[in-house]
Amino acid sequence: MSSAEATSPYSASSIIIIPALEPPPALVKYVQALLERGFPRIVIVDDGSSPACRSIFDSLARMSGCVVLRHEVNRGKGAALKTALRHCLQQGWQQIYRRVIMVDADGQHAVEDVCGMARASHEHPDAYVLGIRDFNQKSVPARSRFGNRLTSGAFHLFYGRYLRDTQTGLRALPISLWEWATQIAGERFEYETNCLVQAMKQGIPMAEMPIRTLYFNKNENTHYRTLRDSWPIFKILIRHLGAYALAGAIASAVTLAVFAWVDLVWLKGAAPAGRLLAASVVSAAAGSLARLLLHWVLRVRTERNMTDATATYYLLVAVQMLASYLVVLAVHLLTDWTAVWIKLVADILLAVAGYQIHPRWLFKSDHTPEGV
Repeated sequence: MSSAEATSPYSASSIIIIPALEPPPALVKYVQALLERGFPRIVIVDDGSSPACRSIFDSLARMSGCVVLRHEVNRGKGAALKTALRHCLQQGWQQIYRRVIMVDADGQHAVEDVCGMARASHEHPDAYVLGIRDFNQKSVPARSRFGNRLTSGAFHLFYGRYLRDTQTGLRALPISLWEWATQIAGERFEYETNCLVQAMKQGIPMAEMPIRTLYFNKNENTHYRTLRDSWPIFKILIRHLGAYALAGAIASAVTLAVFAWVDLVWLKGAAPAGRLLAASVVSAAAGSLARLLLHWVLRVRTERNMTDATATYYLLVAVQMLASYLVVLAVHLLTDWTAVWIKLVADILLAVAGYQIHPRWLFKSDHTPEGV
């Protein structure tokens, strides 16, 4: 391999972070390969490994450019990543380098893909870059496929963006996000999911780069346990649904109360078409204002500035209001049932549809790169 092929032009401005718990001996050769590709700093965190692994970490510590940090007891992958990031900040490396690349210790990330992540991060200097695997390949263990599809589907449902690999351990963070990442809650595998959630909420750009899908011995060496570690991740994802549901319930109560007042008190006795139209417009305005305020208070958003979505938000409100009005008017004229109860049922059905539209359209960030 020639020197041009052996090094990546973006390696020199990148730091590698590797959290390690009971790593295989092959980690030493893997780190050596990364050093040969031009990565000047590699920070390895021994996250409470047994004494049997001490020789591995000692060998790594003797390598030029490597730093080995230790947790006396296992604290979790999230804690290890934050320990490494804090070390980088304390050393002032944000003044020298442009990014950190987080890499798993089990050899699942090809060295070429790590170099590719450095390039992708260079091309998207403000983005949180994810290395994504293809889970449709037959070599992927069933539990890995299940865990990723569960969290990817939940993330898509609750946040409106389909990330093909929410559990990837190969990620790149520009220097602007180092301090941010140390403040994200989570000590174990849920930390990485929480980073994705907070990035969506705060409007941080994200990019995806396809990488090779490597598993050895059906991923027997992984420390991820499907049930134990998936539940904290899923809890993080459903928190958004709870906030969205609470905001929706309160806003719906406001809408229904205003509709009932206009229909049964203010315009009582007026022709149904005009009365119900007025009730629909006034109640939709009151309910949408209540929802917008609650979304801001509860942080049910994915963009930096709530006002950026106002025009689109009210277009969606107008469409839902018109649909509700037509259904209520038609059923009321056909059955003579009380319009308030018809609206209650109609709005529940529209709310289900609206939740699917809301995160995918309303707060989609136009500047977020979809991939590299």
